[in-house]
Amino acid sequence: MDSSSWGNLLIVGQIVKAHGLKGECKVVPESDDPNRLLNLKRLWIGLTPQTARPYKVESARLQTSKRGITALMRFSGINTVNDVQALGKLPVFAQLEDLPPLQPGEFFLHDLVGAAVVADDGAPVGRLKDILDTPSYDIYVVERSGKQDVLIPAVPEFVLTTDVNIGRIVIRPVDGLLD
Repeated sequence: MDSSSWGNLLIVGQIVKAHGLKGECKVVPESDDPNRLLNLKRLWIGLTPQTARPYKVESARLQTSKRGITALMRFSGINTVNDVQALGKLPVFAQLEDLPPLQPGEFFLHDLVGAAVVADDGAPVGRLKDILDTPSYDIYVVERSGKQDVLIPAVPEFVLTTDVNIGRIVIRPVDGLLD
């Protein structure tokens, strides 16, 4: 893949371990809709988009357990448990154009990075620097000019509106949140 295509790769999951002995991988989906993984024909596996290599998806199915939903996937050239173990716990990427279209009102989280963050009274807070994925909810890392970054839980009590088209997030800062 040439470097102009690196920006087209989006993380869609992470290999966590082998499933069985014949090279099937257990992948934890990064999407709120794990079904999006099922119809992809090619995925990229690697530590970063720049080092990821393409693999043909030979099969994919979902499995539900106490820990949530995982995808059981088989990739071309990955034929044994040892092959899966050699990959390690690497991220799995897809090209944006291979993903199903988003529904109205949906967006990719990475499209929010760089958005202006403002308080509900219109006061500027900063820019969205990163999004941390935690088991309970995402956390927005907001970079503030001349101040320490602030962490804002991405829940309706704090995040009032998100407009990815204009790059703006409106928050309700409770007392002490921005101190």
